[in-house]
Amino acid sequence: MRQQAAVFPVGLYGMLLFALCWLTLPNVFAPLERLLLGAVCLVPRAASEWSGQPAFAAEADARERTELRTALATRLRGEDIGGGRALLASDLEPVYCAVREVLGDGSRRGGAGQPAELLLEATHAELDDCAAFVTKGDALLGFLVPAGIGVAADDGPGQPARVVLLHHRAAPPVYAAMPLDDGAHLRLVVRGAATVDPAPLRVDLWDDPYRAARLDRGGHVVRTLALDDGAAAVPPGLQLGRTRIWGYDGDDGQAALAIGVFVVPPYEPRALSHVVVWRDRRRATAVPAAAPADAPQRRFAVVRDLPGAVHGRHLLIAAGEIAAGAAVVQQGMLLGTARDLAFGLGLVTSFGASRHRWSLLLLPDDPEAPPRELDGRVVRAAGHEAWVACHTAADANARLPAGQLFTGSNGPGCPAGLWIGSAEPVADDRTLLLVRTRPLPSPRAVEVWTRPEPSGGR
Repeated sequence: MRQQAAVFPVGLYGMLLFALCWLTLPNVFAPLERLLLGAVCLVPRAASEWSGQPAFAAEADARERTELRTALATRLRGEDIGGGRALLASDLEPVYCAVREVLGDGSRRGGAGQPAELLLEATHAELDDCAAFVTKGDALLGFLVPAGIGVAADDGPGQPARVVLLHHRAAPPVYAAMPLDDGAHLRLVVRGAATVDPAPLRVDLWDDPYRAARLDRGGHVVRTLALDDGAAAVPPGLQLGRTRIWGYDGDDGQAALAIGVFVVPPYEPRALSHVVVWRDRRRATAVPAAAPADAPQRRFAVVRDLPGAVHGRHLLIAAGEIAAGAAVVQQGMLLGTARDLAFGLGLVTSFGASRHRWSLLLLPDDPEAPPRELDGRVVRAAGHEAWVACHTAADANARLPAGQLFTGSNGPGCPAGLWIGSAEPVADDRTLLLVRTRPLPSPRAVEVWTRPEPSGGR
């Protein structure tokens, strides 16, 4: 009996090789994936034409959200400008700037591995006559970088202004002082720490190293001293943060030994949504405000539920390309963020279904309490409720207040000030907020941030 030769499964091995390449080179196959997903979504899009008309939010709800956003903007602006206004010269006027994006990849990671670079909505040209230092409240954040210099070497005047935070490796050191319990002051220099250090800033060059080595506790407030080195003039009195001691406890009644002293800034870098730069009104030059050339635009679209939409995935029908992570909004309320597919289609992931980090703003119900900038991540969701784990630069032992939750600055396609829902603290965990979003019927008439169309042919 003749034995038949085995047939080599070329098709099977070819499919396995193709799948391996798809998994290991996702960026190469991303356009094909979007095309295939877009083609699949054409079926529910065609079926949706037979469903109802897109619905808008009720007029009363839209008016309430507008009032909340106005209250947030007013209180946030007052907190951000007021602290610096009390410390700076009267001939300086504030320029309030929204943060377009927080950058923290590669060389943009600073001390303690924190993001250390900001892009602002204002352009280099608009801020060309401003002082170099940047503040928030009574804190010094960092420095403006002029177009064509350093980390902004490739920027033009019409591109978003760039800020390096104090813990950026390109930021200059700052001369400062720290008050002690006995009324004396230690003068010191603060600069960016290493990415592996326990805090973003570290202390160098004490004027009294012996006494610095005997520091037995942290928590001292560090503030700037006046210094003009010709590159970055820093006014006195601005807060840099609070000290954190790194060393050994004393044994048998001996004094503690401080190996290193670090400074923890009074802000969370990932949560920054607005900053303040300062202009000398005597030398101010009027520059008309202009949006950056690549600023996204808002377009009308429709969101329809997909099978399994209870898990927070929806179909987006829009005209034109959708920016990555673009906010999908209905009259000031965030429905989620979008992912572009093909044929004018996209997928929307609701806030509750998301698992990436968010820059968030919490407006407390207490009118006397300041707004909170938070770095948060959704850890669990059920229906229209989401549990958000939050990090804040405020007292770690203090419970977050109840209030209204808004987006912070989450990239050029998701600006600050979009209402998410009401929030309240969770009793058994001071870092958790329970956020309740508002359900809407399907389909929904929305706005989505998209990239601008090309201005002309080649």
